[in-house]
Amino acid sequence: MVLILFSTGSVYCWTLFKEHITQYTNFNNWVVEWCFSLALFFLGMTAAFVAGRIVEKSAKRGALLTFIFFTLGWLLTGIGIHTKNPWLTIIGFGPIQGIGLGFGYLTPVKTLMVWFANRKGMAAGLAITGFGLAGVIANPIIGTLLESVAVYNVFYLLTAIYGVACFIGYKLIYRPEVKEVKNEIEPVPIRELIFTKKFILLWIVFFLNIAGGLALISQEKQIYHAIGINSMNIIVLYCSINAIGNLLGRILMASWQDKLNYKHIPYYLMAVGSLLVCLLAFGIPTLITILIMIFVVQFMFGCGFSCIPNILHQNYGMKQLATVHGLMLSAWAIAGLVGNQFSSFIMLNYNLVTLYFSLAVLYAVQLILFLYWTKNVLRKNGDG
Repeated sequence: MVLILFSTGSVYCWTLFKEHITQYTNFNNWVVEWCFSLALFFLGMTAAFVAGRIVEKSAKRGALLTFIFFTLGWLLTGIGIHTKNPWLTIIGFGPIQGIGLGFGYLTPVKTLMVWFANRKGMAAGLAITGFGLAGVIANPIIGTLLESVAVYNVFYLLTAIYGVACFIGYKLIYRPEVKEVKNEIEPVPIRELIFTKKFILLWIVFFLNIAGGLALISQEKQIYHAIGINSMNIIVLYCSINAIGNLLGRILMASWQDKLNYKHIPYYLMAVGSLLVCLLAFGIPTLITILIMIFVVQFMFGCGFSCIPNILHQNYGMKQLATVHGLMLSAWAIAGLVGNQFSSFIMLNYNLVTLYFSLAVLYAVQLILFLYWTKNVLRKNGDG
């Protein structure tokens, strides 16, 4: 399961590829930006409307579809870059790889939560940590490869490596039957569930956290260039350190969540912490404050992903967790379009300070909505 998430998590290394792809192919900026945006859009939509029900029935089928679509996506992206075909590049990395990402992200989460029934937060954190771990391990490897070989050859090589990893993950994955639990929340019709105030508000909070995180992750290399850092080795080092923040946010916050009666509490820290560091960078835009901001936002970005499965479990039960989790990931799909394009627009037309202030406003709105969710939805209904 970790092999699958480690492979699919390499989507976050896209920022390292963009400049090399543009230099080799002379693609317009919108091509490389939309590759990333569409990959995350199709991830979320696949998880929301296709993968949830399939994974609910069979984790092994979900893993097989991950292997097929994810590997094919990377291969077609490499071919698209090699032949300087923008549409093949976009289709390969965007829709096709994105479908594989949707299955690959959703499949291990419920599987591990079933295996570790008494430590569901830790289990979800471990599964989702594999997705964040890719940035820590793959960033320096990809950075080194890009300095040594042509960018399309990097894609071919990674296609082989990730293909083997995903295939092994498919062969090894196994999920036991879900055990009956006393007072288990009974499933409700999905059409009824998604139009409740509880689900809508949580979806928006989740969306805002992802949009803010992706706004930084997708432009991280460009942010360093804007403040005068041009050494590829230094940029890769910073990207790797910040990816560790993402990784720690996933495992530490999810493990802490297991000790809490109310599983949504880490989301308070997530919103407050992100808001404060963006205000810090806006007020004092130095290299140190920018590094702190990106690290903390990455940490809280990871927290948002790893803590949402247990929040959903507490509110909607285990029987339809993969389906509800998939629906919640549609927020990732929309944020994949909005966050990346939003920050790209600001970087091209304004400046970094505008980006920091805009993110601070975003996280302030997130905090207000989450406070409203807690007070008027959870407490009103008497659940957590």
